[in-house]
Amino acid sequence: MSDALDDLLATLDLDDAGDDRFLGASSGHVEYGLYGGHQMGQAVAAAGRTVEPERQLHSIHCHFLRGGDGEQPVEYVVERIRDGRAFCTRRVTGVQDDKDIFMAVASFHTPEDGNGLISPDMPGGLADPESLPSFEECIAEVGPIFGDEWSLSPRSTEYRIAHAPWAPTGPSERGGIDYWFRCRRSVGDSPRVHEAVLAYMSDDCLVDVVLVPYGKTWGSEGTTLVSLDHSMWFHQPGRVDDWVYVEQWPAVATGARGLAHSRMWQDGRLIASCGQEGLARF
Repeated sequence: MSDALDDLLATLDLDDAGDDRFLGASSGHVEYGLYGGHQMGQAVAAAGRTVEPERQLHSIHCHFLRGGDGEQPVEYVVERIRDGRAFCTRRVTGVQDDKDIFMAVASFHTPEDGNGLISPDMPGGLADPESLPSFEECIAEVGPIFGDEWSLSPRSTEYRIAHAPWAPTGPSERGGIDYWFRCRRSVGDSPRVHEAVLAYMSDDCLVDVVLVPYGKTWGSEGTTLVSLDHSMWFHQPGRVDDWVYVEQWPAVATGARGLAHSRMWQDGRLIASCGQEGLARF
């Protein structure tokens, strides 16, 4: 029997349509169309299919051009911009109904020995993830504030909430949403799978933190929140079938746009950083 993790892995396992074109399954969601992380994860998977396996994804920069249809598949067209000795670059365009809905530039790097690690320290004093409430438990307390589909659909990962406006602890001191996640079982050792799932999860709640200072969520009546662009840097390899800690916070909001930042940690290491801008209207 299929479960939510099976569905996620199937979503990221694209069909090869030839000539560096790949077909990705739809989300199946009607209420909110295509989740941005859905497109990011599939774009990472598509780009990775055109790159030598030893190359590691180190950054992806995405633009959400149009709202996607959650009931239709997405075709991803990959352009091989450059193949160098150390780096290679791919441009990925997501297409539905002959219209570009998504565009990304992904860069891959052949691993090298560097000049020593410089990295910030992981936040201290964190609660054990298994002691924290799950997303499902939080929603059971506050109701389906994100609509029935997003609030009540099975989660593809185990998701424990450290801070959120809709969690018992409330938002973080920086006005953010912090959480732990992991896949509920092993997803294998392919770096491409772990990169794609990290990209998929990087969009979860990120632009939502722009609304925290206003006391709203994207499910609040009269509120519009739309992702505009999203950048992600992969610093060190991570495994999504072990706990990843995600801290998110709002940076600035002005002119109906807001910018949010996030960092992903595992075993005390900073494995990824993200920035996302969204359109917010009340």
